[in-house]
Amino acid sequence: MTHRQIVSGVCNVNSLTAVSKPRRLLAATLLSLTIAGTAIVPGTAFAQDATYSADEVSKHFKQLKTRSLKPTGATRALCIGTRDECNPNGAKAEGGQVAVKPENAEGQTSETASTDTLAVDPETKAIDAGFNLLVTFERASARLSPSARANLKEFAKGIADPELASAVFVIEGHTDGIGSLNYNQRLSEDRAQAVTEYLVSLGVGRNRLKTVGYGETRPKVADVNNEANRRVESKLVFE
Repeated sequence: MTHRQIVSGVCNVNSLTAVSKPRRLLAATLLSLTIAGTAIVPGTAFAQDATYSADEVSKHFKQLKTRSLKPTGATRALCIGTRDECNPNGAKAEGGQVAVKPENAEGQTSETASTDTLAVDPETKAIDAGFNLLVTFERASARLSPSARANLKEFAKGIADPELASAVFVIEGHTDGIGSLNYNQRLSEDRAQAVTEYLVSLGVGRNRLKTVGYGETRPKVADVNNEANRRVESKLVFE
């Protein structure tokens, strides 16, 4: 082997080393970013924090379960029927729109009506004191957003509480008033089903979930076109 060949070989080795070193540094940097949970690929969803905790979920439903069994005076604290039917005085005070409930800072609706009577839906047997799952979707679709998935993971953990082991929940889909009645009805059903399927994928028994869509017929706030009416709620089924 000539001197020139030897020198050429050394140069080639040095060149490979010079090229591979930045690549190794880049790979190490990417690995570090991945471990830190940073999204570094375009189109990759960022990690999302849940809006509420599993403890808040379990506390809500355990308190509701206790209230549903507590008598008030000579009668039980339950009424089979709509909220307006079960609380006519409240319906009158609210202009006949008792189903519209204000939200608190956490986006959850008030559990306290003008009386301590809990209404039970005659069709689904759900107690009308829902937990707003704060599930968001891509516009006009039933695809769950990353924040929705984060919230639903906490919900699944919350209802895994041993005291709720036998509890059944109704997953309700709701829309605002934008669009036709038929379109909104289908969209609400698709969104409720998307939530149910995701919860099942997280280990929640399918027999513990009932899915229903109400379209725009049960607004949370009086302005039917308000985005607050686009929601998915979960309600405890009265045993």
